Amino acid sequence: MGKYYKVLLPIFYIGIIAVMVACILLVITGIKNYVEDSNKTKFTLDSVFEDTVEPVNKTESNTIIKPFTSDKVTVGRTFYDYKSEAKKQERSLIVYENTYMQNNGVDYVCSDEFDVVSVLAGEIISIEDNDVYGKVVTIKHNENLTSIYSNIKSITAKVGYKISQGEILGVSNKSSLESSDKNMLHFEVYYKGNPIDPENLYTMSVSDFE
Repeated sequence: MGKYYKVLLPIFYIGIIAVMVACILLVITGIKNYVEDSNKTKFTLDSVFEDTVEPVNKTESNTIIKPFTSDKVTVGRTFYDYKSEAKKQERSLIVYENTYMQNNGVDYVCSDEFDVVSVLAGEIISIEDNDVYGKVVTIKHNENLTSIYSNIKSITAKVGYKISQGEILGVSNKSSLESSDKNMLHFEVYYKGNPIDPENLYTMSVSDFE
């Protein structure tokens, strides 16, 4: 009996060790398969949503903002007001090819180029070239309110594009209307087809023009 015991005991231990190794391998294989399946699932989900998730736009406001963000921009030529004094009206006149024209907007100037942004959300309804103001972009905000941005470059948007408030339209450009070597944005706002002074609008709401 002792002889068989000595023979069977090592076999018994070897069997136990084999079972333990098999269990360990089974656990390792299960963990590996779980990780691989998780990675495949993540990849699949990423692939599904990659082209459908849109970036979150910044919160828009109904309050009209200025058509630029730089704090270096100043007012060059002001809006022509029929009710203002003669000297101020004279400073609001545009001289082009020996012809005087009333300024229907405001000319914003800066020594450096500056980004031009949309003052409200709206739709770009035209992009044109003008002999006086160069590239001109018109945005319709509602049935009554329209804004016009002139003398800008690097425009990437197209007609029909739905633009967000504060979204960059382009960059300011040099102008032949400026006596100094400055960048200029000519900005106009129309309410029911009539020009209004943009400088009076920058705390007003779009609902005031419905």
